This record gives sequence, structure tokens and C-alpha cells, in this order.
Amino acid sequence: MTSRPRLRKGGAVLALGAALLAVCGPGRAVAQPDPGEGAAARANELIVAMEYDKARADLAKADPNSPAVVMAKARLALYEEDCDLSAALMSRGDVAQDEEGRVLADVARGCARVTAATVVDRDEAAGVVVRWHDEADRALMPLMVDTVNKARASLTRDLGVEWKRPTRITVVRDLLSLSAMTGLPYKAAQTTGTVAVAKWGRVTILSPRASKHGYAWRDTLTHELTHLAISMQSRERAPLWLHEGVARRQEVRWRDPGPFDDRPSVESVVQRGMELKLDLPLDKLGPSIAMLPSADAAMVAFAEVASFVRFFVETQAEGALAKLLVALRTAKSVDEALKQVSGETLSQWDVKWRAHLARKPKEPLSPLYGLGGAPPSAADSRERARLAELLLGRGHPDEALVELDKVSEALLGDPSLRYLRARVLEAKGDVAGAEALVADPADWIAGYGPCWALRARLARSRGDGPSAERAAAEALANDPFTVEAACGRSLSDEPSAQKQDPGGPLCDAARQRGEPDLGKD
Repeated sequence: MTSRPRLRKGGAVLALGAALLAVCGPGRAVAQPDPGEGAAARANELIVAMEYDKARADLAKADPNSPAVVMAKARLALYEEDCDLSAALMSRGDVAQDEEGRVLADVARGCARVTAATVVDRDEAAGVVVRWHDEADRALMPLMVDTVNKARASLTRDLGVEWKRPTRITVVRDLLSLSAMTGLPYKAAQTTGTVAVAKWGRVTILSPRASKHGYAWRDTLTHELTHLAISMQSRERAPLWLHEGVARRQEVRWRDPGPFDDRPSVESVVQRGMELKLDLPLDKLGPSIAMLPSADAAMVAFAEVASFVRFFVETQAEGALAKLLVALRTAKSVDEALKQVSGETLSQWDVKWRAHLARKPKEPLSPLYGLGGAPPSAADSRERARLAELLLGRGHPDEALVELDKVSEALLGDPSLRYLRARVLEAKGDVAGAEALVADPADWIAGYGPCWALRARLARSRGDGPSAERAAAEALANDPFTVEAACGRSLSDEPSAQKQDPGGPLCDAARQRGEPDLGKD
């Protein structure tokens, strides 16, 4: 955007004189254009495409005193994670004059603060640079690089993106740092549960240790890399709804299919949303998808765009999605790009997609997903589960089971309840009963690190190596910093096992974390 010098406010007489001169004088006063605007605009295009060397060369030839050129240089520095340089450039008084400049200046300063005491690991062969806010997270580096390699390959295959190296990732320890590094408002991050943001040429992601039981961080990393790919391919011209729809599709395509890839199915969420009158036409979502009035409305909107992107890909020729992203570079609107690729506008696609949904059989949606209200007796069940945890932690599994027996079986789809009950049965000596509770992920409504870790440990104890390996990989992809996931054993085994087996870096990091076992907090 253009930054123009502003006239200082003077007295009333001077202001009136200036106005009369402008209207009646021989020549009207006109603000001088910024001579560097063109060069800055071209450089910004190159920066978004991650053609940093070309952008730097163009800016070197441009007017160094131009506010637009200075801001483009600050943007380039931020993309290359030279946050101190970016903040210094944006401190010039005539640069951060509009909203875009103020946001860039705030992010540059925030990035400089957060990265001041970070540690950087580089994998030159893979072209991956990871900056760690907390040094203890460095044990994730091998898994991080493996995820990036596979995600980039899948995105090249599906979206045609040519990756510029290195791929930059910053792992932060808290939401305040995530907000400072990206410009995402802190309150928005809290409200929406955001754990990662793809912006400024990198992925900034919250450490799995920041959540008590982690989250699906490898899929999340791929989701955010998809946003970077879309930005590069479309030159930042893809609307937010398309970003989210494509990212939801791509976040699982870097790996083999898993049991929770379409649970709940996006169609079942949209159908339920339609019943609750929470759905919106696709061409009315626009940027408001990030600012919907409730979590339920947001859940439905994101399911809509994911369902639509899936329908678009399945009904178009191979490569249509990649062509759409490229068409957005020069198209005046999403409608124009869609017509170029498919012959139809977004509103026409909305009609076709809704007709497709209407033909699909209605899928039941578990009340545990929360859409439209919490399941009955949920509050009472949480209290009983907490009491059972405390009883188990103090060595009273029989009394803990009494409390859990009062929890409705309909709520056992909640994997945290299922894990707790399995741990109680294991403590009572009923290993077969514990195994049965975690044997089939189809019984859980979502992936949950502790369930996978327990499943891996029990499979290993009965000599089923392949099952243990698969479950352990899922545990590390969801909750890598628990001893059970990282070391393959329960905390109760730790004192003796630690002497026999020092474990690897991730196991050491899990032990150093010192997270208490279930019910011992």
C-alpha cells in the first residue's frame, strides 16, 4: 500500500488560506507520488513467491529513500527472519503510516523480541531451518524434518508448487509468542484455539508441550505448509475460505490414511449445520469466515469449504485445483478464475455442491462433537472422571472404577474417558479389559495421544511389534513429550527402566519435562 506524507495541522487561518489556495490558486497542491512504489510492488510479488534473491536485486536498484521501498525491504527481512533489521527499517517515521505498515512494524518488533534468545537447527540436505523458542523442543527435529519432506512432496504433487528452500519453521512455547510472531490477535488465538499460523514466509507453530495432552502437530504442520504453498501459487490472491478448504484436504495427504482423517465427516457437520441454520452460501463466506459469531458457526463454515473443495476436485479433471491457484494470480476475482478453469462461477458451484449434499444420505453426528450443545450429563461425568483420576493416582483403582461405572457408556467415545478407564482396569490387573478399550480407534471420536501410547505399550508387552510400532508413531504425532509416548513405558516403570535404558533425545526430553502421571498432579 502507498504511504504518503501527511500535512501538519496548523491554525484556522492557515488552514483556510491553504484551502482557498487549493481551490482558487493557479495550481492545486498535490501530494508527491512515491517514486519507489512500482519497484516495491514488484519486489513484494517476488517476496510472496519466495524469490528472495530477485526481490533483493530489484530493491537494490530502487530509490533507498522511498517509504514504499523501505517497507518492502522490511518485509523481505521479516520473510528471511532477520527480525532486528525489519524492526529497524520500520522504525523510520515516514514508513509505518497506514494499517499495512503498522501491522508490519508490530510483527517485526514482536518477532525481534521472541527470537532474541532462540536456538536454530538447520538440515542443509533437506532445506529445513527450525528455530526453537524452548531448547527442550529440539528433540522433535527428526520428526519435524520428516514431516516437512513428505508434506512438500505431497503439495508439489497435488498443487504443483515448486518449493524455494529453506522452509522456515519457528516453534514457540505459548500463545503470546505465537501472536507476536504472526500478528494474530492474542484474544483471537485463545478463542479459536489456534496453534499454528502460516505467514511471513514461515510456519510458526505452538510446541506440543504447551498442551497437556498435545495435539496432532504433524498434520497441523502440513496444514500450515499448505497455506504457504497456496500463497506462493496464487501470489497471495486466494480467498481465506479457499485457503482453509484446500488446507483441510491436504493436511492428511502427506501420510498413509489414518482412522480419524474424516471423522466426523465434513458432510455430516454441514448437514447438521444446515439443520441449525448455521450454514452460509459459499460466495457469502468471504473474509468473515475468521470472524463468525460462534464456535459452532465456525465449525460449520470450515466443514463447508472442506466439503466443497473435495467435491470440486472429485468432479473436475486432474490438476484443476493447481490450475485454479495459478489463475488467481491474474484474475480480477475468484469467479473469473473459476470460470477460466471450470466454466462456472462460485454461486453456480454452490448450487451444484448443495445438490450433491442433498443426494447424500444423512450421517449421524455424535453429540460429543458439541455442535448444537453438549451431551446430557457431561458436567457430572467430568466431575466423576476427575475424582476417578485422583483415586487412581492415590492407589485406589477399585474406588476409581466405582465412579467411572456411573458415567454413561454413551460418553465413552470421548478418548480421554476411555484412556482413564483403561488405566484403572490395568491397575486392577485386568489387562485384557484395558486392551479392549483402546483396541479399536473406531470407538473413539478423535485421536488422542495417551490412548495411542497405552495401546503401543500393551501391544509391546504381548510381543506384537508391528502393532506397537504403528500405535507409537500415532502417539508421537499427537503427544510426543509424555514418557509413555516417548519412552514406551509407564511412569511407574521409570526408576528401574531409566537405569537400564537411557532412551533417546525425545525420551530424555519427556523425562526432563517432569509431567506427573494420571491423577498425581
